[in-house]
Amino acid sequence: MTPPLPSLAAYQTETRVALDAAQRASDAIMAIYDAQSAQTYEKSDGSPVTDADIAADKEIRDALTAAFPDDALMTEESEDDDVRLSNRRVWIVDPIDGTAQFVGRTGKFDVLIALVEDGEPVVGVSLQPTTGMTHLAVRGQGAWRLGDGAWERLTMASAANPPRIVASTYYLEPQYEAALTALQSALGAETAPVMDVGFQPRAIDPAERWYDVFLGFPQDPTVFAAREWDIATSQIVVEEAGGVLTDCWGRRHQYNKRDTHISGGLVVSPDPALHATVIDALRTHLPETPPSPDPADDMRDSVA
Repeated sequence: MTPPLPSLAAYQTETRVALDAAQRASDAIMAIYDAQSAQTYEKSDGSPVTDADIAADKEIRDALTAAFPDDALMTEESEDDDVRLSNRRVWIVDPIDGTAQFVGRTGKFDVLIALVEDGEPVVGVSLQPTTGMTHLAVRGQGAWRLGDGAWERLTMASAANPPRIVASTYYLEPQYEAALTALQSALGAETAPVMDVGFQPRAIDPAERWYDVFLGFPQDPTVFAAREWDIATSQIVVEEAGGVLTDCWGRRHQYNKRDTHISGGLVVSPDPALHATVIDALRTHLPETPPSPDPADDMRDSVA
């Protein structure tokens, strides 16, 4: 049973429901994971989806729609509905963030649930099914981890000196490999292996963090690995714990956009000063004009 929530001035019901939905999804995922019974399919974009993704999606969808029937819902495994654009409250969900890791049985996958109001995440819940590691954050009220049966306040630890800078195979196109090496060298960082996973909220928790900057270089948004459901929960957990998550031009990401792709790449750091240094160092490796925050604007302009 999840222990009593931290004292919250707002969003208590939303937080409780999101935590319960994440746990129900986790239970469904682990039943399939432990039985090694998941069937794997290929989506239209070539990415994998499994029976566990579908089962987790249903658990979350049922819980959220029952509790908040007037809210919109956007999940990775469900068809997008433009009706969400006229709703100021939208739940953004990734039933399994890291399906390839689920299939590969590495344990490196998470359930991600975020509530967005007026384009800003206000509640975020992350749960790693294989370990039970859980994080939550509420806008303006802090971030927490669940440990030893109680909620502990999550605060970012200082960056190492020299900083540890990493990228992911999902966010590193060949044209940016030299930029990554140059950036690591300029900041005195050791060359680190390119990770086989993306960014998860737990990755920046001092309890297990082994890097200080995560870089996702900008690409054409239609091929960039991250979508809103990959980033929304991370955004609020990182920020409420004292870190920074932006695109490569230092802009905060927008949510509930017409196009749900992430534009402008990804830079995450627990240290605001280090984050600013990285953004400044990136300038010489990026186009002067950044892409539009909503990729739909760039596609409209190209058609015009």
